Amino acid sequence: MAETKQLPNRSEVADELKWDLTLLFDSDDEMRAALKQTVALVTDFVKLEGQVGKSAQNLLNALQAEKQIDEQLEREYVYAFMRRDSDTTDTAAVSVFGEAANTLSKLGAQMAFLEPEIVAISDEQLAQFQQAEPQLAEFNFLLKKLRSQRAHVLSDVEEKLLSRAQKSLDASEEIYNTLNDADLDFGQVHNDDGKLVQLTHGNRSQFTESQIREVRKKATLAYEKPYQKLRNTFAQTFNSFVDSQNMQAQIRHYDSARQAAMSGNHIDESVYDTLVKSVNDHLSLAHRWYALKKRVLGLDTMYKYDLNVPLAGSDMLKTTFEEGKQMTLDALSVLGPRYTAGLKQEFDHRWIDAAENKGKRSGGYQISVYDANPFILLNWTDKLYSTSVLAHESGHAMHSYFSSQAQPSEYADAPIFLAEVASTFNENILTDYLLEKYQDDRQKLIFILEQYITGFIGTIYRQTQFAEFEHQAYQAQQAGTTLTADYLDQISGDLVNKYYGPSVTETGTRTQSWAYVPHFYMNYYVYQYATSQAVSTALSQRVWQHEDHALENYFSFLEAGGSDYPVNILKHAGVDVTTDQYLKEAFKVFEQRLDQIESLLLK
Repeated sequence: MAETKQLPNRSEVADELKWDLTLLFDSDDEMRAALKQTVALVTDFVKLEGQVGKSAQNLLNALQAEKQIDEQLEREYVYAFMRRDSDTTDTAAVSVFGEAANTLSKLGAQMAFLEPEIVAISDEQLAQFQQAEPQLAEFNFLLKKLRSQRAHVLSDVEEKLLSRAQKSLDASEEIYNTLNDADLDFGQVHNDDGKLVQLTHGNRSQFTESQIREVRKKATLAYEKPYQKLRNTFAQTFNSFVDSQNMQAQIRHYDSARQAAMSGNHIDESVYDTLVKSVNDHLSLAHRWYALKKRVLGLDTMYKYDLNVPLAGSDMLKTTFEEGKQMTLDALSVLGPRYTAGLKQEFDHRWIDAAENKGKRSGGYQISVYDANPFILLNWTDKLYSTSVLAHESGHAMHSYFSSQAQPSEYADAPIFLAEVASTFNENILTDYLLEKYQDDRQKLIFILEQYITGFIGTIYRQTQFAEFEHQAYQAQQAGTTLTADYLDQISGDLVNKYYGPSVTETGTRTQSWAYVPHFYMNYYVYQYATSQAVSTALSQRVWQHEDHALENYFSFLEAGGSDYPVNILKHAGVDVTTDQYLKEAFKVFEQRLDQIESLLLK
C-alpha cells in the first residue's frame, strides 16, 4: 500500500515553529479579562457623546481616549485572530475569536458618534481649538483626513447603525475563510516518488512544479475539483460581499465601491485605470515568456498546469526555515545594521508561525500590535518560494516595526498602498542578491531569473488581471447583475486567456481561477500589489546600487507609516504614482531579465 503523508495536528508542531502568543497574553482568560477592561473604558468614553465639539479639551480627551481604546482592542483582537488562524478547527480558538469580534463590533457601534461630531465642528472653531490646545497638534493629519471625507460621514444615528451592522456585513468574508481554510478537502495525490500525499493549499506548489507532467496535471485538477463542486456557494458568498460593499458606498454617497475604497487615502481612480492600461500595453512581454517556456519544454500544447515547472530542470536552492531566515538576513544586509537588528528580533523571539498544520489558515500574512510587535503567518515548504514569502512578510513586519518606533499609534499603520511597497521591496532585494551570488552558475541563474519572472507576472500581471475581474464584478453587481458562478466563470475565463495569451491552453474548470482568491474579500485590495511592485522596483534598484540618499530616503518611507497621504509619502521617496513612469521603469527591468534568461536558455 502506498504511504500516506498527513499534516500534523497543531499540538504536534514544535514551539520554535509557532508564534509566541504569550507576547500578547498568557491565556484566553487573560485576554478576556483585558477585553472587559477595554469595555469599561468605552463605557466612560461614551459619556463624551454630544460634548466633543464644545471645547478644545473635550476634543483632545475624546481623541486620546479613542487612541488608548484602539491600542488595547488591537492587542486583544489580534491575539484572538491569531488563535483562530493557528487552527480553524479548534473550537476554543474559534470561540475566543468570536467573542473578540463580537465585542469589537459592539464597541465600534458605541464609539461611532465621534466622527460625525468631529466633522460637525466648523473650520473656524477647529482652528480656535488647535490654537488653544497645543496637544491637538499630534492629531492634525488625522483630523484633516477625517474632515476631508465629511461628505461621506453619516449622521450619528446612521453611523451607529452601520457600525453595529458591520459584523453582519462582513460575514461573507468569514464564511469564505472558513469554507476555504477549514472545509475544503483536495484529497490525496501521488508525488514524484509515487507516494500518496494529502494535497493542501500549502503544498500545492510542490506538485505544480513537478518535472513529471502527470503529477502536476493530476494535482492541478484535484485542487480545482472542490472549487468546482462548491462553485455556486463560492459565487453566492462573493456576490453577498460585493453587494455589501456597493451598498455601503451608496449610502455614504460615493459613486462606486472603488471610489469609496480609494478616496479615503486620496488616491485618484486614474491610478487604477493607468495600471490596467499600462499592463495591457505590455502583455506582449508576458506572452513572450510563455512562448519561450513552451519552446524550451518542447510542448506541442502547453496547458496551465505546465506553467510552473522550473526550466532549470530541478527545484534548486531549497531552504529549510533556518536556512531561509539566514538567506533573508544576508540579502537584506544591504539595508544596514539597523534593519538586520530588527529582523533578528523577529527571527529570535518567535514572531513567526512557520509550519503548516491541520486547520491552519492558508497563505501568509503579517499583522502587527502597536505596543507589542509584528507577527507573521507562513506555511513553509522548503522551497525558494517560501524564502521569498518570508522576505515579503518581513518587509511588512519591519515597516510596522520602524513606523511604530517613529509614529504615535494612530499613524503607525501604513495603508496597504504603501505597505505592499515594503514587502515587494524585500523580494526585489532578495532577487538582486541571488543573481549576484550565483552570477557564474548558469543553471542557478536560470532558476533565479525564472523565479523573478514568475513573481513579477504573479504580482504585476496576475494581480492586475484580478483587479480587472474585481472591477468588472463590482460594476456588474452595482448595475443589478447577480454574480452567478456562470457569470464569474465567463469574465474570469476571458481575462485568463487574455493575460496568458496564445501559447497557453485552458484546462479544468474556470471556477478555481476566481474562487481561490481570498483578497477579493478585502475590497479593491489586489491592484495595490501591482502598483507596489512597480514602485518598489524603482526604490530597490536605487538602494541596491547605493545611490546617494537612497537608503536614507527608504528609512524615511518606512518610518512615515500612515502619517501623510500615500501619494505624498511616495513622492518624498522619489516615486510619482500619478503618472505611468514608474510602471515603465518596472517593465524595463522585467524586459531586461527576460532578455537575460532567453539568452541563457537559447545559447
